[in-house]
Amino acid sequence: MSRSRVTSGLSKVLQSSRSTAPSLTSRCISSLRVHNPAPLVSAANIQARSFATKGDGEIAKFLAEEIASEKSNQKSMPRLDGWESKLEGAEVTLTKAGPGGEKLIVSLNVNHTVDSAEPDDGQGEAPEMLSRPNFEVDIVKPNGRTLSFTCSYLHPDEMSQDPEGQEDIFAIDEVTMFDGEKISDKNYAVAGDILDGYLYDLFMTMLDERGVTNDFVDKLADWCTAHEQAQYINLLQEVEKFTKM
Repeated sequence: MSRSRVTSGLSKVLQSSRSTAPSLTSRCISSLRVHNPAPLVSAANIQARSFATKGDGEIAKFLAEEIASEKSNQKSMPRLDGWESKLEGAEVTLTKAGPGGEKLIVSLNVNHTVDSAEPDDGQGEAPEMLSRPNFEVDIVKPNGRTLSFTCSYLHPDEMSQDPEGQEDIFAIDEVTMFDGEKISDKNYAVAGDILDGYLYDLFMTMLDERGVTNDFVDKLADWCTAHEQAQYINLLQEVEKFTKM
């Protein structure tokens, strides 16, 4: 083979490699441009995306601490012997069998019922907070005829000593009658404070004989306090969830 043919062949190979090198380089650069690295996301951006607003994040932070504090001080519900309870959120219904086939129903709502057990004099620790709701006591005869009492807790300065040395911690505010569940504003009701004093005392004895005693009403306040706190904690937990939606 002549030297000229070899030289000619080498020239073709070199020309071919020069013509293809820029194309390869372009493809590599193009490939790098397509696969750009994802931008870095800071922890602050992730936190901000967890809440609709900055204020929501602050609420959630506060609620986490408040829920923990409430749970650490949460009270257990005392037993109300002989009574069956039905809970529907803030509404409570207690039932038990009464004498002669009667049915006793105590109904109440714990919303807006928390108050201090004693007046706050501004010195020392704050007084204990208790839930003392107004409550209805229905005495239901087997035929559905119902004698209903609306009752409320007395504040310490309202309590009066009776001749036997017993202090009532609740009062009858209203008395009415109706059939079955047909209670309405059409039913006449008399206020407790205008009842004859002797009749009022007889009504209190009537409730006492059916288990609505001072002891029961006192335990009911502790029971309602525990239930109201449980409802409060549940509300805080639901609000915390809401801020994170």
